[in-house]
Amino acid sequence: MAGLTESESDCESARLLPSLPPAVTLADSSASALILDPNNGQVLALVGETNQGVETPLVSAHQPGSSLDAFIYLTGFTRGLSPASLTWDIPTEGFSQNFDRKYHGPVRLRIALANDYQVPAQALKAQMGIENVTNIASSFGIDLIENISMLKLAGAYGVFGKQGIYFGQTVRDEFLPVTVLRVESVDHAVLLDWSLPQAKPVLTSALAYLMTNILSDETARGGSNPLEIGRPVGVKVGQTSNGQDAWVVGYTPSHVVVTWTGVHDENELVSPKFPSVLWNALMQLASGNSPADGWAKPQGVSTITVCDPSGMLPTSECPNLVSEVFLNGSEPIQADNLFNEFDINRETGLLATVFTPPELIEKRVYMLVPENARDWALGEGFEIPPTMYDAIQAPPVNPIANIISPELFADVNGAVKIIGTASGDDFSYYRVQVGKGLNPQEWIQLGSDVNTPIENAVLAEWDTKGLIGLYAIQLQVVRADQRVDTAVIQVTIK
Repeated sequence: MAGLTESESDCESARLLPSLPPAVTLADSSASALILDPNNGQVLALVGETNQGVETPLVSAHQPGSSLDAFIYLTGFTRGLSPASLTWDIPTEGFSQNFDRKYHGPVRLRIALANDYQVPAQALKAQMGIENVTNIASSFGIDLIENISMLKLAGAYGVFGKQGIYFGQTVRDEFLPVTVLRVESVDHAVLLDWSLPQAKPVLTSALAYLMTNILSDETARGGSNPLEIGRPVGVKVGQTSNGQDAWVVGYTPSHVVVTWTGVHDENELVSPKFPSVLWNALMQLASGNSPADGWAKPQGVSTITVCDPSGMLPTSECPNLVSEVFLNGSEPIQADNLFNEFDINRETGLLATVFTPPELIEKRVYMLVPENARDWALGEGFEIPPTMYDAIQAPPVNPIANIISPELFADVNGAVKIIGTASGDDFSYYRVQVGKGLNPQEWIQLGSDVNTPIENAVLAEWDTKGLIGLYAIQLQVVRADQRVDTAVIQVTIK
């Protein structure tokens, strides 16, 4: 399976093939390829399985592997998911490992599909249900449990390139691309005429665009690779878990090219690099000097900026913003909740409370990792927010700014009278406010500011009806020079 040099062949596409390293030898290997015009469903070129440079008439069906994963994602898009939807690529019991033997954590479905990640694909299949994925694939003429031919794979992916329309002919109750256009008898009677293609709508142009937008995203695939040909092209790599088959199927508006390579010795493995470089050469040759047309965004698709990788609306804590495409009506309406800001005691590394000295508190943004991903995240060096709070140590009582009732950590309910002192030199006014939790992020003032000093009397009244849990009560005494004395207690509403 070495690339041919110019001296070895006059084949134009062979000049575009790189030479494989001398150490790469696959004694019992085969390769084949097909070029299709998706505008009429006509096969333009077909090479039977070639072994060690010798072409055979064999055009077999082979294990599809991950070449059919696009139909899993398409099923998700028909049920409200989008290329921006979050998935967790982490070790998962019962799921096969990724082909690159790595896990990539939180990623958008776009990134998972473009890079052939298997854990997200298997998780999505389980979420959607195999019956639903099977139904979607069958509308393209694909049977998920059978081996697949290049002809069927080319026809199916051509649908994405033609905005959801499948061009071909009905052949023995199957809709397929064709290799024969016309058959005449010896007396020139027309026995078969397939020169005029049939058109079969398979999915909406909006859904087809979503899939093409992912498969043609060079940035999502990550850097330079053999799948880039200098023009817009949708590409899907396929691999089998046993390493015996590797596919590439890619399309422009005018051509679909499928390449397959396989090995027959179970002790050998075939890399997607082999069909990738073959596909690159054939697609460049088929495209020639034709215009580098892409795909215009159809009606029913919107583009908005979201937080990566959650796919939700941006917040100030979001570290990375990206543009994503959505079916109208499936755009996110909630703000990102994957990244949150926490108040941390920088000395202890613990969550701050209302009793943590303000000068020790700093704000840090953490990614919130689900419990099932925690071990993986820690192993990968992710910073996870602490779950423990600072030790609660009430400050000394200030005689001119304090709360004496309720007591610290008291249980309260109903109408609560808050008693204490708000006085002292240069007194201007005081206010009482309450907030939920050990370190409230939002405070609600009880009543209005009070301009009269109070000594061991009722500062405010708090109606706790309908509330439950841990709350903080805070007294702020403001001086004429805007200095503020503060007293805080925690209570539990039951």
